[in-house]
Amino acid sequence: MTKSVSVFCPTLHNYGGGEFVAIALANTLAQNNYDVHFFTTKPVNQKTIKDFFGETLHPKIKSVTQPTNLNVKGILGFYQTIFRSYIAKSKTTLFIDPYSNCIFPWTNVCYIHFPTLNHYTYHNHFPYLLSPHHTEVGALPQVILEKNLANYNNKLVLANSHYTAHEIEVFSGKKVPVLYPPFTSSIQNISPKEKQNLVVTTSRFEQNKKLENIPKIAAKTNSNIKFAIIGRLYDKTTLDRLQIQTKKLKVNDRVKFYPDLPVTQKLELLASAKIYLHTMIGEHFGISIVEAMASGCIPISHNSGGVVEFVPPENRYETTEQAAHKINSIIADWSENKTIEPKQIAEQFSIKNFSQKFMELFSKYET
Repeated sequence: MTKSVSVFCPTLHNYGGGEFVAIALANTLAQNNYDVHFFTTKPVNQKTIKDFFGETLHPKIKSVTQPTNLNVKGILGFYQTIFRSYIAKSKTTLFIDPYSNCIFPWTNVCYIHFPTLNHYTYHNHFPYLLSPHHTEVGALPQVILEKNLANYNNKLVLANSHYTAHEIEVFSGKKVPVLYPPFTSSIQNISPKEKQNLVVTTSRFEQNKKLENIPKIAAKTNSNIKFAIIGRLYDKTTLDRLQIQTKKLKVNDRVKFYPDLPVTQKLELLASAKIYLHTMIGEHFGISIVEAMASGCIPISHNSGGVVEFVPPENRYETTEQAAHKINSIIADWSENKTIEPKQIAEQFSIKNFSQKFMELFSKYET
């Protein structure tokens, strides 16, 4: 008998790395003859998915819309997620959650991008009711759900990196397998471009991405090097501050911003760039880096988080001065042969490899 599976991703319309993981999981299961239901808050737009990711949801997948008039975050958003995920679970035999980063009692398979319960926010014991932080107190039901009612032995919990897997083990004591996320197929549809003295960053425009370091780095690099910052306009205040900063540092002629750029133009800029610069500290994995490497960019990233698992040590930095020095050196000593290694590393994270490893893990879980 064909087994029915729910894949839960309310934010499919955001079209990010996490959303592509959900699509890849759903497609893999559909291709292996599972009856897949995909739960999201807005109707699925196959054309937009195709334009952004290079492929669509498998035609056998049944999309289920859970509409909402509430755009809530924080604790209220968490409780809304609990309710929706429970409803999704009730519709099918197996429930797969690549969205919430929580392990609910009714979850069968959970893909963790970074655990919501972790030592950066919470202590390992139970001081929550005494905490002055309302966020921690309000999340007490989540702690009870995950630490007392969720039986890990009956679940398949996957981490997107060894960095994330370690954080899960530190907080919960549970060792989980690593399944690296895939990069999008859309990269393969872009024709090769002549490489320019261009450094590209793709990121949401929000505060914790450390994008303010890019103008600082640009100010320390040679004047023939240009920078492009591409990303979803998540926080306009962040973009406004960055634009003011580039003017103060007198690099506004070399640092350009591209909010909400169409995906084809983003990929063309990546194909034209020699370097990809990643500024976030403690990145949980960094699929945007992998996408850039697949496009032939040499990565320069902060020496922290899951990034260290695939970016070579010589391409990692601790300070803005080190980043600028590496960028100057790579541009000065550039050759087309230098794109070979990044592309080879990126190939490990193909959707084919992702699907194959997921089915190996999933098949063992089912038996």
